[in-house]
Amino acid sequence: MSNTLFPESVTGNGGLAAALALEALDIECVFTIPSAHNLAILKAIGQRGRIRVVGCRHEQGVVHAADGYARTTGRLAVGIVSTGPGTANAMGGMYEAHHASSPILLITTQVETRYLGRGFGYVHEADNQAAMLRTVCGDVRTIERADEIAETIVQLGRTAVRGRPRPVAVEIPSDLLEQAGLEIAAAALQQDAAAPVPRTRPVTETIDEAAAVLATARRPLIWAGGGVIRSGAAAALSRLAEKWNAPILTSREGRGAVPEDGERSLGAVATTREMRAFIAQCDVLLAVGTRFQQYPTGEWTVPFPSRLVHLDIDPTVIGRSYPTEVALVGDAEIGLEMLTKALPPLSIGEADTRTVHLELGRSAAAAMREEKGLEAGRDQRAICESINRRRPRDGVVVRDATVPAYVWGESLLKIWEPRTSIRSTAAGIGPGLPLGIGAGLASRKHAIVLQGDGGFMLSLGELATAVQAAAPVVICLFNDRGYQMLRNIESRTGDGELHDVDLVTPRFADLATSFGARSTHVTSAAAFDTALAEALTVQGPTLIEIDMLSLEPMCP
Repeated sequence: MSNTLFPESVTGNGGLAAALALEALDIECVFTIPSAHNLAILKAIGQRGRIRVVGCRHEQGVVHAADGYARTTGRLAVGIVSTGPGTANAMGGMYEAHHASSPILLITTQVETRYLGRGFGYVHEADNQAAMLRTVCGDVRTIERADEIAETIVQLGRTAVRGRPRPVAVEIPSDLLEQAGLEIAAAALQQDAAAPVPRTRPVTETIDEAAAVLATARRPLIWAGGGVIRSGAAAALSRLAEKWNAPILTSREGRGAVPEDGERSLGAVATTREMRAFIAQCDVLLAVGTRFQQYPTGEWTVPFPSRLVHLDIDPTVIGRSYPTEVALVGDAEIGLEMLTKALPPLSIGEADTRTVHLELGRSAAAAMREEKGLEAGRDQRAICESINRRRPRDGVVVRDATVPAYVWGESLLKIWEPRTSIRSTAAGIGPGLPLGIGAGLASRKHAIVLQGDGGFMLSLGELATAVQAAAPVVICLFNDRGYQMLRNIESRTGDGELHDVDLVTPRFADLATSFGARSTHVTSAAAFDTALAEALTVQGPTLIEIDMLSLEPMCP
């Protein structure tokens, strides 16, 4: 939290109450689509001048940008939209944030209290808006009195980051935002917002039971998920892995939990033939902060060991996909520290056996990378190597749901630090650019976005956001004039014909220039490398349009 001292109380309207609550939560930036319904909040934020306001071009982009900001900082991020159509537009972003366990606070509005729930057909009327939001939120509140606004926002902000993070939302009738003469207890708000958020500690007896199981391992394996990143548990994970002398596989959300050029890292791909064979001969698995999603587990066909210890903050995910011998419910960082203390040291013979085992894992990982490199083809491998070489270790990479991201972005593209890997967790196309805007503004460094032409068209308007906000983002736009993933599916399983997968596309580089963004069109890996080097030296956004038809085809 900031050290700003708030006055004991401030008199103002509901919009000021919302602004003060956000300041108490130490919010530095909000993303929004302005509306007649939410102007009272934005006016109060602007007059106080302590929070940056980034205007987006679509409500879905508002939430995606806030999501990118939250994933990069690990902190609460905020979107402000309007009732009815505005909130409906935001639902795609809320769905993605829900899948990503991202702490997002959505502040939206409602019709005036005298019309709420009466079905008069008032403009933007949305009687079931809260019910809709509950499908993707951990908590949703409807404000009934203006004096509830500030306290409710602070409560929701704390709820969003407690335990397994989740989006939350509040809807505020527009007349309550305009209501003047409120006595806002500013100092009390700051005190409530600054109180430590409790973290769940696993039961000591269960830790001892889990440590006993881990101590039996001859061929151990760690599977680290996104919960390791969210908990800030990367260092604790490395300490346990060193003491247990175990290799580490990560889920796609867990990338960055261990440097992917480190000696214990096996990467984030468990589904190749060699990696499956290695996993099958492991005898004890420690899973941390993961729910074993579909794609990273090959639709739950990866042969994990029968002896499984699973540590997660969310008890409902433990044992859901794979049988668990010991369930540890608690914070990943705390649980890993407790396990490390409880583990007995290895004997010399055990250490030698583990070293051989680790080398077998590294060989399987090398074979995986070789296989993925062949799938990518010469030109795509060179593009990946360019990004690895040019990007700083703490630079963020955002991967939309696009073929290059799947073929080489999850395997050959290196991730070295926590909170530098962002992807479309729900596997929907389109969020890449606004996620990158949020990540770039949060890190104040260039975020590199991998996006296809089909997905880019879904968030095209946010290019204007990137220009106006001077967001440091490099959009690597892979243009193959259609949905290549669907082409691949139809070529494998269809009748030989392609159905509705080809697209008319603009000259993206020219389009970006018209927005005021820096842009270039490249037809070779060498030209891409030059363009990327230049893009990383300039302020604001750059779009690099990569003509996929000019490159060696991939063979996924």
